[in-house]
Amino acid sequence: MASSNRTSVRAKSASRRPVEEARPVELPAPSRAELTVAFSQALDLAEGRPTGHAARVSYVALSLARACGLAIEEQRTVFYAALLHDAGAAGASAETCRLLGLSEQAVFGGRPGQSPQQLALEIVPANATAVVSVLRLHLKLGAEVARNLHFDQEVRKAIETHHERWDGQGYPRALKGEAIPVAGRVVAAADVVESLIGVESNPLTARRNLVAVLAEHGGRTLDPDLAHAARDLVRSDSFWLGLHDSALTRALASAAPDRQNAEAAPEDLTTFARVFAELADAKGEHTAAHADRTAEVADQIAQALEFGERERALIRLAALVHDIGLLGVAARVIAKPDILSLSEMEVMRKHPALSQQVLETLPGLGDVALWVGAHHERPDGRGYPEMLDEPSIPPEARILAVADTYVALTSPRPYRRALSHEDAQQVLLGGVGTQLDGKIVKVFCSLPEAPTSSRTARRSRRTR
Repeated sequence: MASSNRTSVRAKSASRRPVEEARPVELPAPSRAELTVAFSQALDLAEGRPTGHAARVSYVALSLARACGLAIEEQRTVFYAALLHDAGAAGASAETCRLLGLSEQAVFGGRPGQSPQQLALEIVPANATAVVSVLRLHLKLGAEVARNLHFDQEVRKAIETHHERWDGQGYPRALKGEAIPVAGRVVAAADVVESLIGVESNPLTARRNLVAVLAEHGGRTLDPDLAHAARDLVRSDSFWLGLHDSALTRALASAAPDRQNAEAAPEDLTTFARVFAELADAKGEHTAAHADRTAEVADQIAQALEFGERERALIRLAALVHDIGLLGVAARVIAKPDILSLSEMEVMRKHPALSQQVLETLPGLGDVALWVGAHHERPDGRGYPEMLDEPSIPPEARILAVADTYVALTSPRPYRRALSHEDAQQVLLGGVGTQLDGKIVKVFCSLPEAPTSSRTARRSRRTR
């Protein structure tokens, strides 16, 4: 991401003392549709796909639902289920990818209509059963993510059934024909269409080939009526213009069916932040509740620096989601016990920018996105991803850096024990002026020990 995007907003002095606000805290409240579209980009990263995959699947699914005359409530189900159709990918695959040294892209990059068994035998024949289990599990976990985001049963059922096939050869339950919920059938068709487009060299080739290929899928992989509707759809110029619109994510959020249910709810932002923070914690091999602990420590620092209530709330939010970009780093890279190669280090150092990329599409969260994107920048200019100089690093990002470092130090890792509060303080003080902001470190070290220290934090269940 270009550094001009970060430095265009003048960094505030770390010594600033915002005036405490008397009125109740009012945080940005993106709509449910805007939140789901934005965070679906993190799900794309978790699969090793370019961002925009889930949005394109949703666009195709909604187009099909409208072409088939589905009721507005069914369109709503299709819209959200398509955005979240692979929400379980990170949770299902992280452990297996770490153990077998696989990339998430290999596990979830099968050809349209390919069975789990066929894919597993192609990529890792000696451990095919493990890959099949991952592919089945991701449907169940995806429905659980949707439930945690407070989506209804119809959305969850569509997610669970989007790999069923019309001929009964799908999974996880080998449902056949109309036994598959209609929303699940629509999401399945949209996923196939988007995948078929993705494997072609360019849109013109895809348009030329899709009609014949979709005819082959009709009655086998896909509901024949949906396959027919998809063939009509891909003949339309307007369909292709919408699919390749550079503003697709913004247009998609605005086109959400049932606008009443898509409206903003203040609690939705925190709900999405917490759910996706948990996904990132699991992918990143953190101690459980890493994001929550970072948010608590960051808030303590912000309070000691006399930040206002609203900015403290935004800092807590930023701390919750600061590592969602780790969903875009292969689990085998995160878990590597040895020194990372240059290419692996380059990928790892992209994760703050990936976090920023997800957040900056949400209205009202531009500053939060900037703080998150800069939480690994350093006063000595040797940070990442953009090696910003000290004046260009927002004070909120510096707070996140201290909180994140402290929580990491006081959490167990495969290669070391958790440090005590006192030892962690010494490490922080040793990083003053180079890795960390000296004023913020000194303020933190003057505070009482946080109740979420390594002595009380929950440990990850995973062992290696």
